[in-house]
Amino acid sequence: YHRKMSSLTKSFWKWTSQERPSWRNDIKEAAIIFTVFGMAGSTSMAIIRPTLKLLIGLDGPFLDSPITYIVSTILIASPAYAITIFSIGTLAGRHIFFANMAKKVLG
Repeated sequence: YHRKMSSLTKSFWKWTSQERPSWRNDIKEAAIIFTVFGMAGSTSMAIIRPTLKLLIGLDGPFLDSPITYIVSTILIASPAYAITIFSIGTLAGRHIFFANMAKKVLG
């Protein structure tokens, strides 16, 4: 079992780390990358909002909320988005592209 899992891990890592064509030149790459961006944004916000409600009791529409909610959301959103985009991008087979994107998000 361990050898099989190790082989599967190596195969996955080879697949997700391979060089890909630019999304500007390949419609399939563009579709995959835009899908990952959409999934990562939605997922990170779906995690952040309930977390803020649980931790500091703030909830509601973003623009009509207290300043603490807005600031907290912004401060937590960048790291959460970077982790989410890195994870989903790697699972989508685009590790190199999204690892670089996560670094840019985090500064």
